[in-house]
Amino acid sequence: MRMLQRERELQLLNELKESEIANVITRGLNPDVKMKDSGIPWIGMIPEHWKCTQLRSYLRMVSIKNKPTEQLLSVVREKGVIVRDVESKEENHNYIPDDLSGYKYVSEGQFVINKMKAWQGSYAVSKYNGIVSPAYYVCDLKFPDKDFFNLAIRSKFYIPFFTQFSKGIRVGQWDLSPIGLKSIPFFEPPIEEQKAIVAYIEDKCNKINSLISELEAEIEYLKEYKQKLIADCVTGQINVQ
Repeated sequence: MRMLQRERELQLLNELKESEIANVITRGLNPDVKMKDSGIPWIGMIPEHWKCTQLRSYLRMVSIKNKPTEQLLSVVREKGVIVRDVESKEENHNYIPDDLSGYKYVSEGQFVINKMKAWQGSYAVSKYNGIVSPAYYVCDLKFPDKDFFNLAIRSKFYIPFFTQFSKGIRVGQWDLSPIGLKSIPFFEPPIEEQKAIVAYIEDKCNKINSLISELEAEIEYLKEYKQKLIADCVTGQINVQ
């Protein structure tokens, strides 16, 4: 019962973090600012002075190859762009060819999209240099504050756009249209607000993440304790009669 309660608390903290990010990247930090209708039902009202444009204003697709010795990267919903652990059998269930010359080169600060899983939120601004599967889109990103762009585009308010422009016979094989990608709207605050919002989110997330780490440690302890009790009962070290 205690472990279930802690797992529920962990879920609520993660939901709180997600909601906090989504709220300020669409509404800003000033509750008294004049608002306007975004024209998007699931986004609603946004600050009147924010600029509304499309991703085509910021993105330019690039495809640089023939860098097979660079480290392998991947994109996951939970963490964004990560360095791929080539030694992990669990992580590398996808086939890695011997010849990586066809893989696309990624530079730090570029926007990377797993086009078959974009509808799940598998895209992010990269913090690494490396190479990704040819099935990915790699884009130069021209944006004032890339940290703000990354936080905003990965929030729950923007994922539905990527779902909208992903099509295919089966959900698991959906493919993001490059034209659709560039047509996705984006709401851009002035650069000073972008920086203030990033600082606010980092402060909030650091506090929430601290609580999350404590809960995760307690949950792990409870799981280990439960396993030990079961083992002790099975081996007769605890008399259950």
